[in-house]
Amino acid sequence: MGTVLFFVLLVVVVLLAAFACYLFARILKVYSQARRLETMRGYETILYAALQKLSPEQTLQTLLPDPEPKALEEVLLRMGDEGAEEWKDKVISLYELSGFTDTRIRQLHSRLKSRRSDAARCLGRVGDPRAVPELQKLLQDPGEEVREAALYALGRIGTREALESMLDALNEGDRWSQEKVAEAVEEAGDESRRVLVGLLRDGNPVRRAFAAEVMGGIGGAEEAVYLEEALADEEVDVRARAADSLGRMRHRLARPALLQALEDPAWQVRSQAVKALGIIGEEKDVPRLVDKLRDTEWWVRNNAAAALREMGESGEGPLVEMLWDADRFARETAAQALEESSVVERLIKDMREGDEEPGGGRVIHRMAEIGSVGTIVQVLSDLPDVEVKARLVELLADIDHPELEKVLARARMEVEKAKTAGTGEPVGEEGRETGSPEGKERGLQ
Repeated sequence: MGTVLFFVLLVVVVLLAAFACYLFARILKVYSQARRLETMRGYETILYAALQKLSPEQTLQTLLPDPEPKALEEVLLRMGDEGAEEWKDKVISLYELSGFTDTRIRQLHSRLKSRRSDAARCLGRVGDPRAVPELQKLLQDPGEEVREAALYALGRIGTREALESMLDALNEGDRWSQEKVAEAVEEAGDESRRVLVGLLRDGNPVRRAFAAEVMGGIGGAEEAVYLEEALADEEVDVRARAADSLGRMRHRLARPALLQALEDPAWQVRSQAVKALGIIGEEKDVPRLVDKLRDTEWWVRNNAAAALREMGESGEGPLVEMLWDADRFARETAAQALEESSVVERLIKDMREGDEEPGGGRVIHRMAEIGSVGTIVQVLSDLPDVEVKARLVELLADIDHPELEKVLARARMEVEKAKTAGTGEPVGEEGRETGSPEGKERGLQ
């Protein structure tokens, strides 16, 4: 018994000792972090004050002769993140004079992917243009995270050389490269717009398409003119991306060019043109968009319907009219768009509130005829207003649709039950009158 108790106490002591060591390690770590943060705050105060009057060399020699490397590098990286033009060159010089630039460039050749990636991001945060040649080599790195870090760094550096070096990644043609290069270019700012304008005239259609797409996120009125020209490019992908970008830029002066693009022989271009007009179009453009509901391609019809829906009342009226169009695809597309715009819920709400629109029941009936019954089924199932439910049952009685017929049958039973209850003959569970023998038996049980 004594031996067992001894071992139990020994285990308790060991556990307590281990816990004490853990707490001590945590305390040391927290203390170390606090000291480091305090050191960094001191460095920040010195640097922001000194760089207004002293050169980077004088700052290091007189004010920071023996700095703590990790803390100083983190402060310089944060200053680089701020991107302030008045500090940029001085921060780059301080980073180099402190030996960090050479160290990080050497790490770009490390065997560890994480170290190569981290080094690339640090060089990008500082923004030293001299690192561009080494970063460009990483664009062929086998590690995806390393290639992404190199693109990020080149985008942050943002010089013409850096941006043009990134474009080599586009030659591979994979979507990953295009997306990552696009993200990096968007980080680069004004210089990237000038590069993209030049790319719109590049002999490589992949580069032209890339420029047309990215321009939509960073371009302005000056660049929009070049996108309008790109709507006449020989490549379908370039024209389609240019149309999409003009819409995202909300460049209203591009309306005439986009209206002309509605007749493009490529459906990809037409679909993007109608989407763009849904954003920047005017009420007088509605007939042209309505005509695209009869397009032979589903994407064009779908985007045209969405564009009309986004235009509010001016687009909803024509969509309702298209429910009776001779073209079956146009009817179905219009019905789907109206259903997505909650027109059924609004019409039934008006019925309940006594503010019914003329022809509202006709619209609901027509949408059910076409087959857009999803919302109607849901509303009928949840509708508490028996009077309105009875009207809908009567309105939709002739519709031949299996799902709707089931819901109508249940709704009809509920209406009949309510009518019976309203005559003074209360209806109990499962439709049996509460005064019937069965009801009495249930009441006694």
